[in-house]
Amino acid sequence: MTSLFATSSDGSRIAYERVGSGPALVLLHGGMQSRQVWHAAGYMRELQSHFTVLAIDIRGHGDSDRPRTAIAYSVDRHCDDILAVVDHAGIERFDLWGYSYGANIGRYLAARSRRVLRFAMVGIPFGPAAAGEFRRTIIGVRDRWAPIVKAQEDGRLDPEALTPPERAYLQSGRAGPEVAWLTAMLDWEDIDPGHPLCPTLWIVGRENPVAFANAQSVGPALQSTKVQLAILDGLTHEAELTAIDLVLPRVRQFLLAGIPATSTVIG
Repeated sequence: MTSLFATSSDGSRIAYERVGSGPALVLLHGGMQSRQVWHAAGYMRELQSHFTVLAIDIRGHGDSDRPRTAIAYSVDRHCDDILAVVDHAGIERFDLWGYSYGANIGRYLAARSRRVLRFAMVGIPFGPAAAGEFRRTIIGVRDRWAPIVKAQEDGRLDPEALTPPERAYLQSGRAGPEVAWLTAMLDWEDIDPGHPLCPTLWIVGRENPVAFANAQSVGPALQSTKVQLAILDGLTHEAELTAIDLVLPRVRQFLLAGIPATSTVIG
């Protein structure tokens, strides 16, 4: 898995890999993952015969740079990262597929740039980037870990004040970037179904309670948008990525066949 690197507008290096041939497709993984998940689930193998696939390590993840401040994970930064990658690859317009955190990021670019031809958004709701219990969880993580990370940076941290798992987490180097990108989401603006500029396939597992409830709430209003909803039975949030036999045919059909963007598919 060879890394290529693009330099984003703030100087951050963004890792990606390129495989296959055909129309360009950018993949964005979930939070606390890397582009490796697309390999592990089998997508890279299946997609490369139809697409030029660019699988990105989102900043803060994988081989990409890992800033430790929340401002470094603004929507503007993430959008710039994706465009830096496609520019580096010599690609003008492209399809975009995001899962979980990657879908959260992708919906902002789909709402801002006409370089995105089609967008597959998997496993997240419309509305705020972080709402309800997820927002409360992020606030709890921030309030617990931001002072610890700062104390470590200032040389004031007493390791004995942490539990062994907490010490291991801090020593892994993940705490600073993860606290930063999670905290940043608290200030991201709402994205509603009317915002994407391109045809958008919204995949939700029926066993993903947050996204499914959101889909039930906004579903009747989708007819006036570019969003097509596909509710897949039996899928939890994790399975929205790993159940390739159910997810891939839906996305591939949407990207290759141009399914009308105003219908709702349930099954």
